Amino acid sequence: MLLHRSHPLLLKPFSTSTTALTWRTQIKQNQLASQISSILLQRHNWVPLLQDLNLSRLTPSLFLQILHRTQSNPQISLSFFNWAKSNVGFQPDLNSHCQLIQLSLSSGLVPPVKTLLDSLIQSHPASVLLQCLIRVCRGRDSQSKVLSFVLEWYSQKGLFVEGLEVFREMKVHGFTPSVCTCNALLDALLRKNEIKLAWCCYGAIIRCGVLLDRSMWSLVAQILCKNGKFETVFRLLDLGIYNSVIYNLVIDCYGKSGDFGAAFATLNQMCERKIDPGFSTYSSILDGACKYENAEVIEKIMSIMVEKELLPKTPLSEYDLIVQKFSDLGKTFAAEMFYKRACAEKIGLQDATYGCMLRALSKEERVKEAILVYRLVSERGITVNDKSYQAFLNVLCMEDQLEEGCELLRDVIRKGCTTCSMELSKFVASQCSKGRWKEAEELVDVIFDKGLLLDSSCCCLLVRHYCSSRRIDSAIALHIKMERLNVSLDIATYNVLLNRLFRARRIEEAVRVFDHMRGKNLVSSESFTIVIRGLCRIKELRKAMKFHDEMLNMGLKPAQATYKRLISGFK
Repeated sequence: MLLHRSHPLLLKPFSTSTTALTWRTQIKQNQLASQISSILLQRHNWVPLLQDLNLSRLTPSLFLQILHRTQSNPQISLSFFNWAKSNVGFQPDLNSHCQLIQLSLSSGLVPPVKTLLDSLIQSHPASVLLQCLIRVCRGRDSQSKVLSFVLEWYSQKGLFVEGLEVFREMKVHGFTPSVCTCNALLDALLRKNEIKLAWCCYGAIIRCGVLLDRSMWSLVAQILCKNGKFETVFRLLDLGIYNSVIYNLVIDCYGKSGDFGAAFATLNQMCERKIDPGFSTYSSILDGACKYENAEVIEKIMSIMVEKELLPKTPLSEYDLIVQKFSDLGKTFAAEMFYKRACAEKIGLQDATYGCMLRALSKEERVKEAILVYRLVSERGITVNDKSYQAFLNVLCMEDQLEEGCELLRDVIRKGCTTCSMELSKFVASQCSKGRWKEAEELVDVIFDKGLLLDSSCCCLLVRHYCSSRRIDSAIALHIKMERLNVSLDIATYNVLLNRLFRARRIEEAVRVFDHMRGKNLVSSESFTIVIRGLCRIKELRKAMKFHDEMLNMGLKPAQATYKRLISGFK
C-alpha cells in the first residue's frame, strides 16, 4: 500500500523535470534559429560567422525554423540548405525538402527545384512525395502549381507511371493541370510507345477542361497515326487544324504508301498556308520514292532539295553527313540510296555512318538489311557504338523464327553489348518454352560470361529443365554464375533444386544452396521441410533440429499432417 500511495508522488517531480528540460531545449533552439537567421539576412559573407557556431547538430526541425525566418529571401534559404548539407553534415528529411521546393517555386527559382526533385524522385515513391507536398503547400493555388511542376518533371524524365499518378491526384483534388504540363505527359507516353495509355490520358485531359493548343494537336495527330487512323489526321487539315508537325505526319503517310500525287498536293497546300517545309518533310517523299524505286519522283524531290540547299549539288565529300542525317530520321531507303552511291563511287565512309545505318535499319525492323550491314561491320572490323548493337540485338529478339538468330545474338553480345535488354530475356524465355534448350543454354552462357544481368525467370526455366533431365552439374554451374552476378532464382525453383540435390545425395551442395536462400530471405515452409527431411534420412539429426528450430522461430511451421510426418524423422 505504501508503495502504491507513493507512486504518483514519484512521477510528479520526474514529469516536471522533463518538461523543464524540454522548454530549456526549445528556448535554446529558438535562440539559435534567430541568431542564424539574423546572420543569413544581414551579412553578405555569412559562412565564416556560421562556422564559429556549433551546427553539427542541425536538425530538420531547427532548419524549418530558420527557413520560416528567412523565407523573405528564398535564395539565401537555398544557399544555406546547400551549405549545411555540404559542410555540417545536415541530413534533411522529406518535409524539409518539400518546404524548400514550395518556397522556391513560389519565388520562381525553378533550376534548384529540379535538382531537389531529382534526389526525391529516386528515394521516395510518388504517392509519399505527393502527400507531403500537398501538406506543406498553403492554399489551392500553391498546391496546383507545385503538383503541375512535379507532373511535368516526371514526364520530362520519362517516368510516365509516376506522372499518371500525379495527374490522378490532381483530379482528385479538383486541380486542372496546364496545357504545357499535359503536353509533357502525352509526349512521355508517346516516347515510351504507350499508345493506348496516351489515348486514354488524352480523353481524361479533355474531360478536365484543358483547352488544346497547337502542340497538343500535334501530339494527338501522332497518337492517331500510331493507331493507324490516318483519315482522321487528314480531316484535321480540312478542318483548318494544322501546323508543321501535322503536315509532316500526313506527307510521311503518303510517302510510305507510295501516293506521291497526294504527297505533292499536300506539300503545295503547306506552302500556300505559309508553313515552310523542312528537310524532314522532303525526306519523307524521297524515302517513299526510294522504297518504291520511283526514279521520276526521286529526281524531282532531289532537285527541289538541292535548290533549297537541303542537299549539296555534289555530295562527294558529304556522303557521311547525308547518310547519317537520313538514318537519324528513320528514312532508311533514302539512306541506303546514298550509301550505295558512295560505294559505287568508291568513297570510304566513317565507322559512325555504318553504326547509324545499323541502328536505323534495326529500329525500322528491316532485319535482312540490318544483318547485311552487321556482317559488313564484322568483316571490316568497323567500330560502332553500343546503341547500334543494342538496336540490332532488340530486332533480332523480335524475329523468333530467324534461323541464324541465336548465332547472331551470341556474336553481338560478345562484340559490344554492355546491357541486357528485357527483349533478350524474353527471347531466352521463348526459346525455353519452345523446347530449344541448347540454344537457350548457349545464349545464357554468353550473357553471363560477359557479366550481363538476365531476368531471373529465364534462369528458373533452365534450372527446372536441368533438374527434370537430371543434369545436376549444369544446374549447379548455372547457379554459381548467378551468385557471382547477384541474381537469384525464385523460391519454387530453389525447392525443385533442393529436392533434386538431396535425392542425388549431394548434401553439401544442398546445404550450401539452402544457406544462400536463407541469406537472401528466399525460404518457405516447403524449403525447410525438404532440407530437414533430407538431413534426417542421412541421420544428420543435429543439423536437422537446428533448421527445425529456425523454421518455427520464423513462423514457417507446415500444415499439421506434414509436420507430424516431418518430426517422425527424428525418431
